[in-house]
Amino acid sequence: MGTRQTFLCLVTMVILMTAVVLPFAEAQGQQPARIVCYFSNWAIYRPDVGRYTIDDIPGEMCTHIIYSFIGVDDSNYKVLVIDPEVDLEQNGFRNFTNLKSKYSNAKFMIAVGGWAEGGKKYSQMVAVKERRDSFIDSVVQFMKAYDFDGFDLDWEYPGAADRGGSFSDKDKFFYFVEELRRAFDREGRGWEITMAVPVANFRLQEGYHVPELCENLDAIHCMTYDLRGNWAGFADVHSPLYKRPHDQWAYEKLNVNDGVQLWVNYGCPPNKLVIGVPFYGRTFTLSASTKNPTLGSYINKEAGGGAPGPYTNASGFLAYYEICTEVQDEEKGWTKKWDDVGLCPYTYKDTQFVGYEDVESLQHKMQWIKQKGYAGAMTWAIDMDDFRGLCGPENALTKVLYDHMKDYTVPEPTVTTTPRPEWNRPPSTQTSIQEVPLAGGPTSTTTRRPKPTTTAAKRTTRKSTTTTTTTPAPDSSEEEEDRQPEPAPVPIPAPAPAPGGDFEDAADIDCSDGQDYVASADCSKYYRCVHGQPIEFSCKPGTAFHTVSNVCDWTENADRAECRSEVKTVKDFMLDAGADGQQGES
Repeated sequence: MGTRQTFLCLVTMVILMTAVVLPFAEAQGQQPARIVCYFSNWAIYRPDVGRYTIDDIPGEMCTHIIYSFIGVDDSNYKVLVIDPEVDLEQNGFRNFTNLKSKYSNAKFMIAVGGWAEGGKKYSQMVAVKERRDSFIDSVVQFMKAYDFDGFDLDWEYPGAADRGGSFSDKDKFFYFVEELRRAFDREGRGWEITMAVPVANFRLQEGYHVPELCENLDAIHCMTYDLRGNWAGFADVHSPLYKRPHDQWAYEKLNVNDGVQLWVNYGCPPNKLVIGVPFYGRTFTLSASTKNPTLGSYINKEAGGGAPGPYTNASGFLAYYEICTEVQDEEKGWTKKWDDVGLCPYTYKDTQFVGYEDVESLQHKMQWIKQKGYAGAMTWAIDMDDFRGLCGPENALTKVLYDHMKDYTVPEPTVTTTPRPEWNRPPSTQTSIQEVPLAGGPTSTTTRRPKPTTTAAKRTTRKSTTTTTTTPAPDSSEEEEDRQPEPAPVPIPAPAPAPGGDFEDAADIDCSDGQDYVASADCSKYYRCVHGQPIEFSCKPGTAFHTVSNVCDWTENADRAECRSEVKTVKDFMLDAGADGQQGES
């Protein structure tokens, strides 16, 4: 009997030790791959089959889903809700994080920044400790209110003078990330911090303390796309995997393989680097003299890119589902080719040229990710996949990522880097007396209108909402120019008033004096003179044509008295959300 008891005790001890050792080993050496799916909230405005909502997200194939974007309010350095119509009034934030009940496998994150936000106000925010504290406090409140699991930094780009940045950004941005990390750690909720980054060498040198940032962040999302475009002056694919024979000068190392290797060379471990792939193509209008298009062919740069697609409606840009529906129909006359070295497809027809990704090219990239030991794959953006199955299976590109990454275990890094000398390391910021556990008090939301953008047809300024608390913040009199990489119109409920009576016909407009813009008597319309002929354009509801700045601005900003209306305000969204969040914690 004693022998049997001894045997049972030994068996029990082995089982217990196994139960302890296996999770420990898994935590130490088993890192699952990341499949990061960015979701652009303005996809809801695309027409017909292009319309994409939160319900279309294939959450079962993503480990991290990122809602894009919120911004920075440079009047008080708090969170800026860029589209209150979708994000607040239609419960975009709340509906997004409510998907946790359906997709428990995924983390639901929020991204701040993006190309349209510019860089100037981000540079101003990180430059002053009090401003950093103000924004971080606001972010923590926001994360609690809407139950996000992580925060993605998408400032494009620190230190970039061409984007409103300054020389001091490199150090100050690192301080901001350190302070944000400490604030998140104090909350004890397991919130992740990730960052979308460029892969051009001069961008890294300008704005990123690579080793220190990688230590503080959970993952680095490499934007290994848009490496070519209309701005380059020649036709090409925009996410080549390797250097090609025609790549010279600034483009010699600007490819996926060499770009990500830069981050490794600068001291970031490969198991923190997530590789970005585009679910869209970059388009070009070829020069009239180009007869046999190929990679590097001359383009008509003044055209601003290829013709807009029927759903994304942006020059120089087509979603994958806009490309595949054209290419697969032989009657439409597109010629498809393959970049044998860059391992990407391209296609052309008449003067139109498109470089993009497809199922085959993504399979090459997924194999390369595993060979290199990188942390996984990321896509911009999930809403541009063939999510309706117009060309075959639904979400065909996302499925490539999922099929290759679902069973891939990220290996421990085998590369070693030389430690940076102390004189070359940025000094860490010290914990200040203000950095104490943050209380989740009530917040409020008000609407403010940003500086209007230059307006073309189908494009307006965006209504924005500012998240504020009672904490005073520094003032800033400088304004930021808002740029959009693609149209993201926001419907505004207040219509622009117009004077009574009949309006003019296009035939009544005089374009003989060489002018560009001509105002209409109808506040919501204007004309542009093209080759001496008037072309009529319409402003979006809630905006009126401004005859001085030549943009569709909010009606309360109109320069003509008959076009003005009262400001509409969005109130108490964050207060309600905060109350919901507090109830959820109790």
